[in-house]
Amino acid sequence: MKTVKTYMVRKPSDIEEVLSVSTTIVRDCSFRVEEVEIAETINLSKAEYKKICERPLDDYEFLTGKGGYEIRDDKEYRQVIELTCDGHLTLYTDPSGSSYCRYLGIKLGD
Repeated sequence: MKTVKTYMVRKPSDIEEVLSVSTTIVRDCSFRVEEVEIAETINLSKAEYKKICERPLDDYEFLTGKGGYEIRDDKEYRQVIELTCDGHLTLYTDPSGSSYCRYLGIKLGD
């Protein structure tokens, strides 16, 4: 399964909070970066992408029941949904079974 390194911001108010926290994490707390598994990729329209960036805590039906952790070989693997939109930064969310971006992050590092 494809993986990415990120820091998942819990219940972010908007994308600016995610970007700000992610910059701090890379600079000061790289030990908090985690490798997550991409369970699914969803290509969003520009309007959907903008809405998620502005209001990640709104309900998004396409996230319902997704994310969370999967246990394999006695190890937990966080499952995220990759959110893409042509010409925009790829986002990663773990709704943890909910219908909103309970956790939201961007790719960090290589």
